[in-house]
Amino acid sequence: MGWCDEVLGLCDASGGEVDPPPSAEEVEARLAALPMGDLVGAWREVSTTGLKDQTPGTRALTMYFDRLSNEMPERGIAFIEAALAGEPDDEIVMLLAEGKVLGQLLVFHAGRVASSLQGLALRQPRFRWLMGSKGASIANGMVEDPQTRRRLLAIADEPAYRAWEAAPPKPEAPDFTAMLTRSLLKSNISPQSSSRCALDLVKAILEIEDNPNVLRLLAAGMLEDLVPEEDGPVIDAVVAEAERNEKFRHLLGGVWFYGMSPEVTERLTKARGKAW
Repeated sequence: MGWCDEVLGLCDASGGEVDPPPSAEEVEARLAALPMGDLVGAWREVSTTGLKDQTPGTRALTMYFDRLSNEMPERGIAFIEAALAGEPDDEIVMLLAEGKVLGQLLVFHAGRVASSLQGLALRQPRFRWLMGSKGASIANGMVEDPQTRRRLLAIADEPAYRAWEAAPPKPEAPDFTAMLTRSLLKSNISPQSSSRCALDLVKAILEIEDNPNVLRLLAAGMLEDLVPEEDGPVIDAVVAEAERNEKFRHLLGGVWFYGMSPEVTERLTKARGKAW
């Protein structure tokens, strides 16, 4: 067990399990009370813990981060600000945008939080770079209201994000996109346009990769892209794989169902269960 387990009361300072363990309600209360500094530390631990090394604490915090901005947008903004101030690794900060923390604010609460995000951009210029990664999505329909869209695009520094994305990685900073590319090459499967072939590729990568950041990219990128909006054979195949493969079921937890039909959303939600 690790630090996440300790702050949630799942283990003692020595790493030993607490007996009896706290109830789900007690863990939820601890999550709600965690100070921002602890949330930033938890984000780092969750982002750098391999799938094989997950603990009850990292799983609980992963699920918390996945719903944070949707359920508590103000706390989500406060967490983003704390991460921008306290996390020096740009790769780990960018996972806020590649995951659900920033995206849920923009999709579900854009009109409500636009002013707060503008204020954050003034206090933390680094936020404009983070928003730059969402510039194209905002412009292309992620934010429906035209006025809100204009306000958010005004603080999205897409050129800064593109320059960072194109820059060679620092030696000490892992290049997760390159790591995913190496996984593709090692899988010995050539990418094709069909969803079924892409699903085979996802499964092949999953067999050889356990880096959590690569898996986040795989879930939010290739797996999410191959899932069609409407029910059909591809959804059947995804559900069947989730039923037989716990690791794939966990990966499915990183797929965002925004824009999918109610039937697909229901089937995939049931298929991934409580994996995240």
